[in-house]
Amino acid sequence: MTELDFYQRRLVNSGVFQGTTLIQAHGSIGGTRYVFVKLIRGAKDELVFPTTGGKLLNPFKGNAKIYAGDLMEYDPGITNDAGATVKILKTYEVAADTATDGTQVMIVRNGFRHIPFVGDFLMAAPKNLTTKGAAVTVTAVEATTDPTAGDVWKLTLSAALASKKGDVLVEASAGSGSVTAMVTNPNAFAPSDYDFIFNPAADDNDFEGARYLMTPCLATPETYVYQNRVSPIPQAVLALNTSKVSGWFSL
Repeated sequence: MTELDFYQRRLVNSGVFQGTTLIQAHGSIGGTRYVFVKLIRGAKDELVFPTTGGKLLNPFKGNAKIYAGDLMEYDPGITNDAGATVKILKTYEVAADTATDGTQVMIVRNGFRHIPFVGDFLMAAPKNLTTKGAAVTVTAVEATTDPTAGDVWKLTLSAALASKKGDVLVEASAGSGSVTAMVTNPNAFAPSDYDFIFNPAADDNDFEGARYLMTPCLATPETYVYQNRVSPIPQAVLALNTSKVSGWFSL
């Protein structure tokens, strides 16, 4: 028997009741922390949004979260008139040096890190945003606790991926071969935490799967985040930091 979470139980047992239904549930959620630097200047906010949002092209494959300050790529779709799209820059911090064969990798698991799923495409964060690198596919995911690294996700990969503690992995645009990262032009931020509750549509023909639409805030010169409070930022992106204040990040 598969154990279902609160939302899944509601969906599985849903039906029609011509009246009022009261339900109760309890649970726990993590705390919050402010990631955007508040600046005092005239009548301008630190968060600026485009006129319209777009379709999220790379939602998580299951229940997961993105967090305030996560970097994203926003494309208004004007060039080819294809419609606006959004991509999440998914990042994963390596928790310990990989074993000799490199097919198993441990990444940090806590309340403020992206959750990996079987079928995800990963690669070492490239030195430059558009540089290609070797991609692998996640074939197994296990939540465990390592005596040295602490709480981790232990990933089994389709091929060896050399990495050491502190390295950052990112989502790749494909699952094998030499490819670019999913996000090559980070230009926006997630303005708040977002929960992914439903399984996404596998393709345009998947009627039952969920479609996610969102509007990120643009990476303007006035938008700063606290670097140590957001998801791990790859070195190629850190190199674009325009902030002259230590510990602040801006694009």
